[in-house]
Amino acid sequence: MTAELKKIHFKKEEESDFYSVLKKAVNQFFLENKISHKANIFMYMKSVFWMSLVVLAYAALLADILSGGGVIILYIFIGFLIAIGTMNIAHDALHGAYLKSAPGNRALGFLMDLCGASSFYWKKEHTVDHHTFTNIVEHDADLDVPILLRICPNAPHRSFHRFQHWYAPFLYSLNLIRWVYYSDTKRIYQNFKNKQIGQGKLSVMEAIMMILLKFTHIALFLVIPMIVLSVPVWQVITGYICLLSTMGLILTIVFQLAHIVKNVAFPLPNLEGKMENSFVKHQLMTTSNFATKSRVVDFLFGGLNHQVEHHIFPHICHIHLRKISPIVQSIALQFGVPYYENSSFFSALCSHFGTLKRFGRMPAVSQQPEPSMLEKSHAPLI
Repeated sequence: MTAELKKIHFKKEEESDFYSVLKKAVNQFFLENKISHKANIFMYMKSVFWMSLVVLAYAALLADILSGGGVIILYIFIGFLIAIGTMNIAHDALHGAYLKSAPGNRALGFLMDLCGASSFYWKKEHTVDHHTFTNIVEHDADLDVPILLRICPNAPHRSFHRFQHWYAPFLYSLNLIRWVYYSDTKRIYQNFKNKQIGQGKLSVMEAIMMILLKFTHIALFLVIPMIVLSVPVWQVITGYICLLSTMGLILTIVFQLAHIVKNVAFPLPNLEGKMENSFVKHQLMTTSNFATKSRVVDFLFGGLNHQVEHHIFPHICHIHLRKISPIVQSIALQFGVPYYENSSFFSALCSHFGTLKRFGRMPAVSQQPEPSMLEKSHAPLI
């Protein structure tokens, strides 16, 4: 994002009022059922289950009972478990949706650092930039990807993008490696270089925790196994790369299934930075659910298949999203607001890679549209 970018302004709610009616109905659901919108006993048990599996799998790794191939497979399995745990626990915590206590949420959010990626920067780019400016090019941090990928119609088009639906999974698998060893390192260095530590952007404690947890991740999954395991060092390094690749592939794909799929919009502001719709309507136009009837998908992906509800109510623990989903869908229908959904995980995958294929072939849309273009940009892409 450059300094020249204009501040985005969403239209104020006027329609009497979609969000007011929706919020009242959702609040009524929690009041009538006498439950908190934060985590419940099932959420605590679910969290213990996933964290226990990570600990057990890591203990099995250090037990040194597997050969080289077995070690690599176990690394992949640990990567899968950490990715699932991140989506189920850290994601909610960093949104302030897990506990009522802000320090408690922040502490649980540090579980994301097990991936090697800084939860501090993820919280800013995801909970602030992405959730505020969803699918708005140059404002949504999730659209800021390397030139090899074109994931929105407003991005520059290159001839090699016509193959991106084939090579995208490989790039997704490299996403976390890039994040851990390039993006975070660059930002930490720039903060020290520009003497911004403790100047509002990054506190001294956050900087210390960020660096300590980065080294903890490297120690746990690379250094200690090198010392403890009897397999050759190159096999440990290969396993570690597979660990990061597995986490990167899973996390990237699951988050892409909400916003880079059929029908969702990529609206542009006008020349004054004003958006055509209200903030809440914008979230519904740019977000899609998937596999909302599947309890297995719910359990695995931490409610991220209910992204529509999550984007409107990010402070509500994902354990409740399945139950408020019919409320949101009903009121959206009542007000004529779009409510997008793919029926299964597989159909969402097909929609995502089909969208990548389409974006790889279509020309770019101007990033400074005339008013007539703004209306077209809000229409469904297919």
